[in-house]
Amino acid sequence: MILPFLLAAWLAPAAPAAAQEGPRAFVARLYAAYRDPDFSPLRRPERIFAPPFVAALAEDRRLFTGEVGFIDADPICQCQDPGGMKADLGAVREAGARAEVSVRLRFGAADVRRIRLKLVRLAAGWRVADIAADDEPSFLADLQASNRKERQKRRGRR
Repeated sequence: MILPFLLAAWLAPAAPAAAQEGPRAFVARLYAAYRDPDFSPLRRPERIFAPPFVAALAEDRRLFTGEVGFIDADPICQCQDPGGMKADLGAVREAGARAEVSVRLRFGAADVRRIRLKLVRLAAGWRVADIAADDEPSFLADLQASNRKERQKRRGRR
């Protein structure tokens, strides 16, 4: 009697863990992915970022094809080379479908960067909606402004 139940439970499709995890677990999993030297959050941005962020990244790529646009580094690690990076998760503030996770990124003793990942919960799980740092309160707003400026510049060339 127990065997059929166990077999059915084992064969039943499991709900994706990512959709059920909390914001801290999502961010921990995100930074753990950097153990793979080939990992880039920009390779499959829809798995990491919220739709407005994904759209802004795609527009940056489209506008600056073959050139360096606004995105000249990995926005999650705030670096071009994550080698040796250590990510320490700090405070997590969660309010409904939104959360903010403080992260301290260390690249050796002298290079420490503090950022805040602003998250939104979607049906597929948590996604990065924006990134804030002391010198850049909204990465997304700056990316969108860069895209607007480039569009206007290109319109002026016609």
